Amino acid sequence: MTSTRKLLSPTHFRPIPTIVHNSLADDTQLNSIAPFCPKDICGLATDLIKSYFDMGSIEEARMLFDEMSHRDVVTWTAMITGYNSCNHHGRAWSVFCEMLRYGTRSNEFTLSAVLKTCKGLSALLCGKLVHGLAIKNGTQGSSIYVDNALMDVYATVAWTVQEWFLRVSLTRMLSHEQRDAYGGLRAFRQMLLEEGELSPFSFSIAVRACASTGLGNLGKQVHAAVINHGFESNLPVMNSILDMYFKSCSACEAKQLFFEISQKDTITWNTLIAGFETLDPKQSFCIFSQMVSEGFSPNCFTFTSVVAACGNLAFLYCGQQLHRGIFRRGFNNNLALSNALIDMYGKCGNITDSHKIFSQIAMQKFGLLDFHDDWIWGSWAWKRSY
Repeated sequence: MTSTRKLLSPTHFRPIPTIVHNSLADDTQLNSIAPFCPKDICGLATDLIKSYFDMGSIEEARMLFDEMSHRDVVTWTAMITGYNSCNHHGRAWSVFCEMLRYGTRSNEFTLSAVLKTCKGLSALLCGKLVHGLAIKNGTQGSSIYVDNALMDVYATVAWTVQEWFLRVSLTRMLSHEQRDAYGGLRAFRQMLLEEGELSPFSFSIAVRACASTGLGNLGKQVHAAVINHGFESNLPVMNSILDMYFKSCSACEAKQLFFEISQKDTITWNTLIAGFETLDPKQSFCIFSQMVSEGFSPNCFTFTSVVAACGNLAFLYCGQQLHRGIFRRGFNNNLALSNALIDMYGKCGNITDSHKIFSQIAMQKFGLLDFHDDWIWGSWAWKRSY
C-alpha cells in the first residue's frame, strides 16, 4: 500500500512544461483539431472479420459476413485475403465470383489478392480471367501490387518471367509506346540465349514488335527462329510475319511467304490485300479476285482495303461494282467502309455520290438534317483538300 500511495502522490509527478500547458489552454488550437470520426458498421464488421481470420475462426468470419446487410469492396477483399491466409483458395475464388455477381467493382488490392488465389489453385485459366479484368480496369501497369501478383502467377503456374514481360510489352506496345516494343525484343532475345521454352504467342509478340519498330532485318531473323522451332504451320504467327514484311516495305518477301502458307484464312488474305493497297493497288484487285474465286468470303476489312486501292487508281467503274457488292452483303452501315467509299468517290471525281454517302452517315449516326449535312460536308471537303 505504501508503494501505491507513493505512485499516486502528486509530489512524484513532474510539472507540465509551460509550452505544453499553453497549447492545451489555447481554445483556437483545440477547435482546429479534427473531431474523432468513428467507423461505420461496415468498417467495424470488416475489422472483426479480419480478427476472426487471424484467430483461425473461419466459420465465424463467414457467418458475420453473411449477416452484413451492406458490403463494400474492402469487406470482399478482407474475405478473399482471409481465405487465402488459411489456404482455403477454393472458397476465396467463390467469394470473388460472388462479388462480381453482386456488381461490386474490384480495386488493385482485390485483384492482387485473388491472383494469389489463382496461384494457390494452380489455375492458369482463372489467372488469365483476372488478368483480363485488370486490363479492363486499368490496374495493370499502374499498380505495382497487381503487376507483381501477375508476374508471380505466370512465373509459378505456367510461363517464364521473360514471357510475362513479353506480354506486358505487347499490351503497352499496342498503346503506341515504342520503347516497350524494344523492351519486348530484348526479353525475347534473352529467352533465345537462355534456350527458354518459347510458345507461338512469344513469337507473335516479337514479330509485332519488329513491325512496330520497322526492324525488317531483325524480323527476318525472328522468321528464321519460327521455322527452327517448328511453328511455321501456326497460322496466327505466320499472319503476323506477313504483316511485318509489309510494314517493313518487303513486299516480295511477303508475297513469297503468302504462297508458302498452305492453310490460309480470311486474315491472311486481308493482310495481303491491305499490304498492296498503297504499294501496288492493282495487285490488291488481283488478290481480291483470287480470294473470292477460292471460296473465301470477304468481310468489311477486305472491302475497305479494296475500295481504298480503287480510289488510289481512280477506277470509278470498279468502285461502283464494289459498292453494289457491299450493299448486297449488308455492309453499307459500316462506318469505316462508308468512309472508304466517300474517299474513293471523291478521288474518282464523283462528288455527288460521295456527298450522298456522307449525308446517309450523318443521318444514321448523328440524326443531322440537310442543312447541317451541307455545313459538315463543306468542313470535311475543306480538310480533305489539305
